[in-house]
Amino acid sequence: MAFENVVYPAFIKQEEGSFGIYFPTLLPDYGWENYLVSGPSKKEAIQNAKKALAYLLAGALYDNEDLPNQAPIPANLVTEEMELVFIKTSYSDYAKEIEEHLPGRHWHICFNRDEKSDFRAVAYKNKQGFWDVKVDGDLPIGMEQEKLLQLCPKYPVICTARLRVEAEEAFDSFILRVKEI
Repeated sequence: MAFENVVYPAFIKQEEGSFGIYFPTLLPDYGWENYLVSGPSKKEAIQNAKKALAYLLAGALYDNEDLPNQAPIPANLVTEEMELVFIKTSYSDYAKEIEEHLPGRHWHICFNRDEKSDFRAVAYKNKQGFWDVKVDGDLPIGMEQEKLLQLCPKYPVICTARLRVEAEEAFDSFILRVKEI
């Protein structure tokens, strides 16, 4: 896992007493409204962004994903209070910290991505570099363990997946099968 001297566009905007760094094309779901990092000065905000970007990219590679697209920020969406910046980072600059942080990495899955869902799972990286997706919590109410084991012999492990999207699809499929019983 490595990347060197990658550059991603961002914008910096002065907030209440600090400067926020936004990555709208890297994080399209919330990157226009929420900054990834901030700092008390532009210089510190940019330094913080280099580290945060390195962690974000390393996390994507650790998750078996490709590095995200370096799409430009459309000029017509940049306002007067925004300053376009290009954040350059390298894995090697933060390798020791990243390598200490990543082994405990895991993520939670909610059925159909509904945070209110009673059905949840957690994905952990196994020794082969894939994600083991395990049910997070008790058996579904009314579900007999015997039927559940017929449906999913390795329960509480639902599946093993290479990519996050595969794990989410497998978990949703599992829950739909459980609901049919």
